[in-house]
Amino acid sequence: MEDFVLSESDLRTLQMLRDFIPPDIFDVHAHLFDTGYLPQSGLARLTLGALGTVAGIEAYIRFQAPLFQVIKRLRLNVVSAPDATMSDLSNGNRQKCNDFLVSHLENNPDHVGEAFVLPDDTVADIKKLLIHPNIRGFKCYHLCAQSQPTWNAEIGEYLPESAWQIADENGFCITLHLVKDHALSDPANFEYICRMSKKYPSATLILAHAARGFAAWTVLDKAAALADIPNIVFDVSAICEPTPIFAVIKAVGAKRVLWGSDFPISMMRGKCISIADSFLWLYKEQLQQMDSNTVFSANLVGVENLFALKQACQMLDIDRSGVEDIFYNNAMQMFHLTD
Repeated sequence: MEDFVLSESDLRTLQMLRDFIPPDIFDVHAHLFDTGYLPQSGLARLTLGALGTVAGIEAYIRFQAPLFQVIKRLRLNVVSAPDATMSDLSNGNRQKCNDFLVSHLENNPDHVGEAFVLPDDTVADIKKLLIHPNIRGFKCYHLCAQSQPTWNAEIGEYLPESAWQIADENGFCITLHLVKDHALSDPANFEYICRMSKKYPSATLILAHAARGFAAWTVLDKAAALADIPNIVFDVSAICEPTPIFAVIKAVGAKRVLWGSDFPISMMRGKCISIADSFLWLYKEQLQQMDSNTVFSANLVGVENLFALKQACQMLDIDRSGVEDIFYNNAMQMFHLTD
């Protein structure tokens, strides 16, 4: 529960963000779920102590919303939480995941959501998931790839082309969490992203976590090469350093960058840093082990993320309208919504 409560350090940092975070918030990367259909998920284990068995909109408002301080409008893109067990359709976990998503969209009509797709899904399979008009996209994840280790899977092993086809037909989005050590700079990843985005120009590809730019060089090297493919956008969820955010805004402009929390990951205490040619997640336990005589006041990941975004915008001289685009307007356009 400690991780979910704002500390004095969090509050000091948020005070510096008071004039930066707009009152209209569209979180394009929020995980809401019931732990019952996530038996192997790290997300489920994370939330059990603080949230119980359900991480719903009420939990989001209780824990994530205070980071914004002032809210006029709040909308979420509910990104279905993944679990490796969903690959086995006989256990019903994928269906339960979709049912949970629909129930939240029914009760919260201002929000949209992404259904979870599996590698072997056909066009017919995916159409069966579209049982609510506010389902506006798809989420895939490497854990459902058949090759091992899944962390080295090719994108096509966990994102079916049928999802691209349906997204293109409907103007939907696909949220993609890249894997492999070099992320966007991996030649096969980069080639796939370019080829499929051009083949399906009416589908919007959201490269989550600044194209998994936790190792900043991976996105610095390649983001500019995507500038001429307009249906590729970046969310900057869970990025805790300004460099990857700087890179994507500079490469494609503020109109193609969106803010997301990665809730409830945003409620963990620590941050991710680039180190050597990779990255490292430092949590409060690791920080405390570094020096037993020092009490490290690590912030929440969500606070570090917002602070990094502010720094990147400052370095690029992004004006107020650009900040508002990142936090709200771009997502409204992408999901075909109006106020």
